[in-house]
Amino acid sequence: MAGATETVLYEAPSPGVRLITINRPGARNAIGAAESRSLFDFLGRFRDDDEANVLVITGAGTEAFCAGADLKSVVAMFDPNSEIEPLYDGSDLDAHPIPAEGNIGPTRWTGINKPVIAAVNGAAYAGGLEWACLAHIRVADQHSSFGVTCRRWNVGLGDGGTQRLPRMIGQARALELIITGRVIGAVEAERIGLVNEVTESGRCLGRALELASQISALPQPALRTDLEAALRGFGRPLEEGLAIEARLFNGLLDQPEIRAGSKAFVDREHPDRQTGAAPLHLPGAAYSFAERVHRGQPGRYGVGEFIDHPARVARIAVAHGGDETAEAAAYLHDTVEKTDATPAEIEQAFGAELCELVLTLGQDPSIDDRAERRADHRRRVAGADQAARLVYLADRLAGIEAMLERIEAGDDPADLEAERRLGLWRGDLEALSGSGPPPDLAAEISDRLDRLEQLIT
Repeated sequence: MAGATETVLYEAPSPGVRLITINRPGARNAIGAAESRSLFDFLGRFRDDDEANVLVITGAGTEAFCAGADLKSVVAMFDPNSEIEPLYDGSDLDAHPIPAEGNIGPTRWTGINKPVIAAVNGAAYAGGLEWACLAHIRVADQHSSFGVTCRRWNVGLGDGGTQRLPRMIGQARALELIITGRVIGAVEAERIGLVNEVTESGRCLGRALELASQISALPQPALRTDLEAALRGFGRPLEEGLAIEARLFNGLLDQPEIRAGSKAFVDREHPDRQTGAAPLHLPGAAYSFAERVHRGQPGRYGVGEFIDHPARVARIAVAHGGDETAEAAAYLHDTVEKTDATPAEIEQAFGAELCELVLTLGQDPSIDDRAERRADHRRRVAGADQAARLVYLADRLAGIEAMLERIEAGDDPADLEAERRLGLWRGDLEALSGSGPPPDLAAEISDRLDRLEQLIT
């Protein structure tokens, strides 16, 4: 369903999800009188529609999310001869023509209590930044930017910026942006907590709609009361916040959803509890699986338990940019090769893709010749994706670090087969040199191998 005006659109892209698009790309999606009226209308529709669970707000085009108020319509407020519709009637300011709910739409509304996501597809300046701050979650294209640029034109923040921004990123950072008018990019905005997620340019709306669909599919009553409690309790004394939470939670007890949801969990009827469901946190599930199958297995040379080694590999992989899949693979990389765990168990618990990665990270036991088995392993890892190479090299660095610690603690390098393993590790690194291994990790391994060689000789 489209709105009555072409400059703001209101759509329902998926069940429970509503999308508002400020559709003035030629004016950097600035908000004038018509857009302000539409925003009042559409945000009110979303708030009052029981079938609307999540709202996404974005701007048209790629240049701007919203540049704030259309200053031409602001100038027109004080020019009776202007051909442009004024933002509001400025002939009698004592009559308070600007709505108490906001200058450029209902930016001062606080009682929506349903999730709002801003898909920031470009510049979010002045009032546009304030509209982004009205949202509960912000997903931003990498090329997007944020700033109180109205500072340059002696225009104040009148749509929540002075109140929401300090609550979101802290007073010190907010005051710096408010005072200086400095423009920041998406990466810095994410670092200081203004943005929740940065996507590749052109992908923020798709990601926001995907997230909105996931949220809309959740049971809504408890989500809404929790959101309301968090918003109403923020900044209040703890006792007042807890009282707000208690009143809202107690109200849920009269509704059938909390009873049905609790029973579904106990009866394993919830998607998170069904056999084969994806883990809520992949690395945590992978570590628990690995710890169970490695339990009691001694570490190399009888030091500690074997699980200490995968844990170190995971730490190294994450430190060198590994994502959750790489971290999980690091925990699991020895489970098939060195325990009774089977590929079928790995696949059932974690899916075919991660199972294939784990198998790539292990040597093929069907190859009898030791040298050929290692060469096959190197070839498979070199031909796999970056995650495999990362975990493979993290595994090598973990082994090198452990040996260095033993030798520096006084163990005899000969007892540890240090010289033989030094040659193998150098061969492993050389085998991956042409496949684009993580450069920082490769350099760190090379440095540790030089240190090991010095200790041996």
